[in-house]
Amino acid sequence: MEVRGRDFIIKAKRLSVLLLAVVFLIIIYSSDRSEKVDMEVFLTSIKLNKTSFKLKINESQPIFATAVYSDDSQKNIMKESNYSTSNASVVAVDNSGTIIGVGVGSANITVKYKEFAETVSITVSDESFNINVKDYGAYGDGRHDDTKSFQQAIDDLAANGGGDVFVPAGTYILQPIFLKPNINLIGENSDTVILKLSNDAPDDYTRLITMDNNTKIQSITCDGNYQNHPNGTEHMHCIFASDKNNLIIEDNTLMNAVGDGISISGSKKNSNYIVISNNTILENQRSQIVIEQANHLLISNNAISSKTGRPGIHFEPWEKMQFYNAVITKNTIVTNSNEYCVLLAGSDSGMAGKSSSGYFFHGIEFSQNSIEGPFCSLLIMDTAGAKVYKNTLYVSDVFVWRKNEDLSVYNNEIRGTNGIRMEGGENGQLVSNRTVIYENTIRSAVDGINITAGAKNTTISDNKFSGLKDGAGVHLFASDDIVNTIVSNNTFKNYFDGVKASSIRKTYIDRLTVTHNDFSDNDGYAMTVQGESHHVKMDSNVITNTSGVFLLLEQAMSMSDISITNNKITGGKRGIYQSQSGKGSLDGLTISGNRISNTTGEKAEGARGAAIEFDIHSNPHKNVSIKENMLRNNAVNEILIPDSLLKSVKDNRIN
Repeated sequence: MEVRGRDFIIKAKRLSVLLLAVVFLIIIYSSDRSEKVDMEVFLTSIKLNKTSFKLKINESQPIFATAVYSDDSQKNIMKESNYSTSNASVVAVDNSGTIIGVGVGSANITVKYKEFAETVSITVSDESFNINVKDYGAYGDGRHDDTKSFQQAIDDLAANGGGDVFVPAGTYILQPIFLKPNINLIGENSDTVILKLSNDAPDDYTRLITMDNNTKIQSITCDGNYQNHPNGTEHMHCIFASDKNNLIIEDNTLMNAVGDGISISGSKKNSNYIVISNNTILENQRSQIVIEQANHLLISNNAISSKTGRPGIHFEPWEKMQFYNAVITKNTIVTNSNEYCVLLAGSDSGMAGKSSSGYFFHGIEFSQNSIEGPFCSLLIMDTAGAKVYKNTLYVSDVFVWRKNEDLSVYNNEIRGTNGIRMEGGENGQLVSNRTVIYENTIRSAVDGINITAGAKNTTISDNKFSGLKDGAGVHLFASDDIVNTIVSNNTFKNYFDGVKASSIRKTYIDRLTVTHNDFSDNDGYAMTVQGESHHVKMDSNVITNTSGVFLLLEQAMSMSDISITNNKITGGKRGIYQSQSGKGSLDGLTISGNRISNTTGEKAEGARGAAIEFDIHSNPHKNVSIKENMLRNNAVNEILIPDSLLKSVKDNRIN
């Protein structure tokens, strides 16, 4: 047996302490790094909005199915889950989770997602317990105040466990009324049942109908009577709910509120599981639908309009927290607003500080909607994982503002002044990251896509752009840094420039790739690059009746690692042209494998219009290679460069 001495033990202890100190420092250093290694996030459970449903025959309701993950994030899985019924003669379920009562009885619906399953019980009856407001003395004659009759009917039914308060045809003058849990307010028909706010109602926080948990409003017209409340506040709504769950608002007409047609709000508790469908919502004087603190929304098949310049749908949460899941689909929105038609937003990511990525609304799906608002924007801000797809958008622009992560915009038809406008905020601290824009048809009067004030990791692919000979198909203006942009497989027609990239001093365009695009009939260049620009690649594009590439060096600004390769340039005024505005620098330029033909050779001050031409007065360029290009039938079928670059020209064919 080996015996070790005291000195060895002391050294071992010192080594252990040293190792612990190093580990501690590594942990502290890692915790302070701005780019942390993400822990693996995994699915922990699924949850449903209810454990049981009571339906009437032919009544339908959605089951909200949500996946919950180990980092407390959530995801709408209504379309991704599998559904089955234990008795199809009692209740049916479709592949999106909507259940419908078929026959009297009880059954179960099982919801499966990956390895998890939940079951919900369904009871179907041929009718629910209901009472008639006229049995409580309501007149419905448009003259008498019927508030007491409505509220008494609601209170009595709530005391008996809930049911339907039935409203027959008539015009009912009301002060605010308040639903109780499990009470439904059901009209005979929205064309014949009118609930109108009294002229005598106070001009403050006056909501005609306030909802409670597990309530429904169906087949009524709510008239907020703003004409007789000229001094009313913006908080006077037709329908209001705060911190309430499982709400259904369907088949109604909601109009003329001083405030909103529908306002869903809350504290940090939030309102959850909201269905707003098949309503006509018009001429409410703040917004038609407002969403504040709420999660798990289905807003579908509504006809929304304003001729008084007000928005259609307005998300405005303000609490410092995350929000989850909104499906907004198949709505028609017509407005003459000159600000925004629709606002899809999380809370203010600027409040999150450096310790958090932001307070986002996660998982918004905006699909198959039609917006006619030529003077207003579809505004998207502070979202994560939002999808905007298959919409018809006649708007000023789709405005992506401030900080959005993993936004997808695809398969839309967009017509506007600008197609899509992306803009960062707070000096580059709030910029969109990993935006994907693909397979859209964009017709714009100015820019097809305009990105300014910062962006990261943007992909623009497989879109069809057409313009009016103004602006650019894609315009990058780096007033804050724009990093890692890919423009690929798009068509650009009838703009001034196809792609334009520029910056101000001390900001830059970095890693711009423009590849496999088709540019035709544009008055300027397929690509213009000016200002601070680095790692720019223009490769394998087809350029017809459009000049090729324009590089503009600007005073005290630099370009580096510019690659113009394998492009086919036919027609247009020029092939590849470099000029300057002040003394800038260029270090690293490759022009290789391009085929340039039939350019008209437009001349400019100090330039002869050659197929490839550099400004002879520019500062000396470094690391330039012009090789293996083919020039044919150009008006000035030459390569004109400063003498200092003659050695960079190799193996070109000039016919």
